[in-house]
Amino acid sequence: MTTPSSLSAIDTAVQELQLEQVRSAFTHKLGQIVGALGAIPDAPPKAFTAEALVRLRELAEETIEAVERRIDSGGDDQTVRQKLAGTVYEVRKRMEVIELWFGHRT
Repeated sequence: MTTPSSLSAIDTAVQELQLEQVRSAFTHKLGQIVGALGAIPDAPPKAFTAEALVRLRELAEETIEAVERRIDSGGDDQTVRQKLAGTVYEVRKRMEVIELWFGHRT
């Protein structure tokens, strides 16, 4: 997956995540987002623009907000809520990796 299409796919997935009500579909979509974030540093940083990084930060925050809303809704059992909270950490961690990777542009 190329970097521009990755950003587009993440954008679409985040928009779908925000609307998803079914737990299994929500967690599946969330897994896709986390996986796509993890794949971004596989591309050369030169192929990723500063504007794309800004948008990616926004999408990561939107993802975290959607997960936090889901946790706060109380509709899932404690185990699911704990896993969702762990995913918030994972999104933040992957964004840190992306920030470092992006900083190595030459």
